[in-house]
Amino acid sequence: MAARHAGGGRRFPAKYRALAGFIVASAAFVAIFVAVTLSAFHKPTPHGVPVGIVGSAAVTAQVEHGLDSAAPGGFSFRDYPSAASATTGIAQRQVDGALVATGPKLRLLVTQAGGTGPEQALNGAFTAVAAHSGRQLTVTDVLPPRATDSQALSSWFVVLSVLIPSLAAGSASALALRRAPRAWAVAAPVAMAVVSGLIAAAIADGIAGLGNYGAIAGVVALSSLAVAAPTALLARIRPPLVALAVLAFIVFGIPASGGPANLASFTPGFVRALSPVLPLGVGASTIRNVVYFGGHDTTAYLWTLAAWALAGVVGLNLITALRRPAPALTEPVTPSPGVAEPVSGVSELGPAMPVNIVVGFDDSEPARRALTWGADLLRTRPGALHVVYADHVLIDSDLSGFGRGEMDQDRDERAASVAEAAKRIAAAAGVLYTFERRQESPPDAILHAANSYAEPGSTPVIVAGRSHHVPHRVIGSVPVRLLNQSPYPVVTIA
Repeated sequence: MAARHAGGGRRFPAKYRALAGFIVASAAFVAIFVAVTLSAFHKPTPHGVPVGIVGSAAVTAQVEHGLDSAAPGGFSFRDYPSAASATTGIAQRQVDGALVATGPKLRLLVTQAGGTGPEQALNGAFTAVAAHSGRQLTVTDVLPPRATDSQALSSWFVVLSVLIPSLAAGSASALALRRAPRAWAVAAPVAMAVVSGLIAAAIADGIAGLGNYGAIAGVVALSSLAVAAPTALLARIRPPLVALAVLAFIVFGIPASGGPANLASFTPGFVRALSPVLPLGVGASTIRNVVYFGGHDTTAYLWTLAAWALAGVVGLNLITALRRPAPALTEPVTPSPGVAEPVSGVSELGPAMPVNIVVGFDDSEPARRALTWGADLLRTRPGALHVVYADHVLIDSDLSGFGRGEMDQDRDERAASVAEAAKRIAAAAGVLYTFERRQESPPDAILHAANSYAEPGSTPVIVAGRSHHVPHRVIGSVPVRLLNQSPYPVVTIA
């Protein structure tokens, strides 16, 4: 493709601009992802990790003072009257652990099912407190992970495994179904999310023994839709905006989730603030709470996922309604004054009955001859001229979207040029015509158009030009397919 010139400046071909855009986007992705991830995890520090304390006011004050001195702001405290009530608080996700200081020994209650990060942080902090006070510390895991999920990592990895396919499906569905009916555009990410939930829950149960099939399938499906639908919406608005979905759901979403060890409370403030609102961490926490904590503390998480999914679906409905494909263009042409001259050989077609002539047209020289023949025929008999431009379906592998806008622009410009050429030929003959752009192969586009004009007592006539790709052929592949497949008369103009 030759370079284009606009405004006196040189523009490089689209393929080179797309390559440059891809390289720049990839470099930015790597830089931001590495910076955010390392900022979150290179030195995990607790921030407000909730801890329960069972003991007298004096002991409680001493423990809180010791922890605040060692890790300022690292823990938040909640008093419980007994070890049983503290255990209940852990099971209901009120606290990540509890210290029982009612006897000569200290007893630390933890749950590795809530994440190895909080469990290890509490163990380390209270081991230091016990050593400072000279008292012995025993650690009890009151809600241990299942044997098939020994470190309670599966919940996070289930959602992560669906996150990236959901992002890709949202982008791909928006591009592949760009001109499809609105229902398809919305149904694609919804169907993908449902299938993802059913498959992921079955595999998670089979490998990690998580159980709770229906609940996990629903949470995974909602998490998937919370990613796929907004991504599809951004791709519909403008394909390069998919980069925003990548930034939100992957670049910031993975660090903000806290990773498989549930370190969300150990990340810097700017990352920690995103943890309650991004789908990966929210979905993983929901599944963890369903599997190990009886579904406690899931309502807010489910509402967050539903908000993402609903925003994406509603946005898709709106954008596809606003950008509904335009109907076939009808170009009325005022007949030229005077009496048209008869076309040689027309009398052989029989009585002057109305006829629908369907012409495949791409503005090639053979196509112009075919359209001219059809237009001249209608100067001497009643009927209608229907021009069909077959715009091949674009199989787009440019999921980043940086080249898609220009490819669509080139195709639209080409279609407009073909429509203008058809208008000139019809105007010269002084006949009415319609112009229709179909995203199909030429034979299919012409046959489907002819089917739409078939009426009782009126058989459409298809007109096609010879091949212009291979000059030595008398007719090309399109007329051959039409002659083999068409139930209607086919006229090939050489």
